[in-house]
Amino acid sequence: MESQKIHILLQKYFEAETTLDEENELITYFSSGEVDDTLKMYVPMFSGIRELSAEENPSLGDDLMNYILESEHKEKLHYRWMWQIVTGIAASVILVMLAVNFYSSQNQWKDTFNNPDQAYAEASKTLEFVAGKYNKGLAQLKPIRKIESAVYPLNSGMEKLSKGFDKISELNKKLKKE
Repeated sequence: MESQKIHILLQKYFEAETTLDEENELITYFSSGEVDDTLKMYVPMFSGIRELSAEENPSLGDDLMNYILESEHKEKLHYRWMWQIVTGIAASVILVMLAVNFYSSQNQWKDTFNNPDQAYAEASKTLEFVAGKYNKGLAQLKPIRKIESAVYPLNSGMEKLSKGFDKISELNKKLKKE
């Protein structure tokens, strides 16, 4: 009869429906030494629970609560400090943008030429100068073009060779399948 009662209590225990008295009854049963052979596998578990409950330290709960409260306080301080840094950086960026905007609005571009024909002539002269330097730089690349044209027959030969190797690899694949 007691074995059946213990089975029911175990079932309730594993479904988390036992009371404290029923759990103490289970602990007492499994530490008694007169355990049914079918329930011997639970003896180490309940003996461990009994040892843990015997070693309970009453100040442990207070120490644990103090640690939790301290860590929460430190976390809040960390986030507060980080928030202050981020808002400080954002305020600095806004101030810099306002200063740049104010300075750029004070420095309006002024035309260097009063006469549009004179401005066009100066722009044309500058563009011709830049085009001359550009063409001079391109002229130095002519030997490279000669090298490219000399290498072209070699490249076309390599393409034919590459196609031949591709066909050989396809044949090898077909032979391996067969």
